[in-house]
Amino acid sequence: MPTEIFAKIGDIKGESTDARHPDEIDVVSFSWGVAHTGSTGSGAGGGAGKPTFQDLLIVHTIDSATPALLLTCATGRHLPEATISHRKAGKNQQDYLTVKLSDVTITAVTQDGTEAEPYTETVSLRFTKVDLLYRARRPDGSFDEGRRFTFDVRTNQAG
Repeated sequence: MPTEIFAKIGDIKGESTDARHPDEIDVVSFSWGVAHTGSTGSGAGGGAGKPTFQDLLIVHTIDSATPALLLTCATGRHLPEATISHRKAGKNQQDYLTVKLSDVTITAVTQDGTEAEPYTETVSLRFTKVDLLYRARRPDGSFDEGRRFTFDVRTNQAG
């Protein structure tokens, strides 16, 4: 099922006209991840390493948010929060995946364009805390209460 993605990055206004996500950025795609550098040896156990969180990347069509995104990146201004909301298209639309980032810095803004396609922009977000909520859809179309992942990158603590 198709998904719609929206980004609310601090006070930066996008062009979304969606009733639940007005003035947010319409996102084409996103990516992020975490890697763990734990070690295992030939003995009985392995050591726990420290996780490395990748910047969260969003790709969107260049829009009215572009100048503010560039300025925020260029000046290094910190933003208190950014939220990436995902929802399945169709009837009874509700967000099923929400990724909230705290203490956000825009570390890169990269533009890409071709003659045949709309110009896009990749925005890289670095953060000190992530709070992810995933809500599964039930057979009747409603969503459950959800499952959560929260991690403070600065203190290296879950929850």
